[in-house]
Amino acid sequence: MNDFAAQLPHTIDTLAEQGWVVLDDFLTEQEVAALLAEGQGRQAAGEFHQARVGRAEGRSVRTAVRGDNVRWLDPAQRSAASQCYWQRMEALQAELNRSLFLGIQSGEFHFAHYPVATFYKRHLDRFRDDDARVISVVCYLNDDWQTSHGGQLRLWLDENDSLDIDPRGGRLVLFLSDRFWHEVLPAQRERWSLTGWLRRSSGIPSSS
Repeated sequence: MNDFAAQLPHTIDTLAEQGWVVLDDFLTEQEVAALLAEGQGRQAAGEFHQARVGRAEGRSVRTAVRGDNVRWLDPAQRSAASQCYWQRMEALQAELNRSLFLGIQSGEFHFAHYPVATFYKRHLDRFRDDDARVISVVCYLNDDWQTSHGGQLRLWLDENDSLDIDPRGGRLVLFLSDRFWHEVLPAQRERWSLTGWLRRSSGIPSSS
């Protein structure tokens, strides 16, 4: 039984205080397994594409910058496996708007698959001329992940101080999209997540 609703007040308070929060057991082992199976099935069916960097006409595949493959979720066609994720994201959005008045109106999320030894170099999620992305969201789908496997999310708290977060299954990471530079370190095994943003209506939607 997931008690995300009970953890929401503390999650919001921590996010408001420091700009980021890590929440373990956001998804149960069974929910993680179901979502991972869905992602792997969609990958086998050829539904993933190489992730790109930049925006609009300037988007391009640059494997020297990022090496993941992605498949976007459609909120209008929710699978049985993803329903629990969508419901908790909607509860999170509602509480963020009620408590912090962020004006979030939607969420956009994708499966992200990193083959062995791939990475995503240091970057910021919000574009300079587009303030739509408010909260960056990462939920990990990896079973029995060990620190020695690598693949950490390196969150830069300031120019000289960083925090490495293991991509353990069921773990949720939230941080302010306009504030925290971050990167994905290479891993010794395949790395899976659901990644995306809680967004305002302003700005120009983009996929990356």
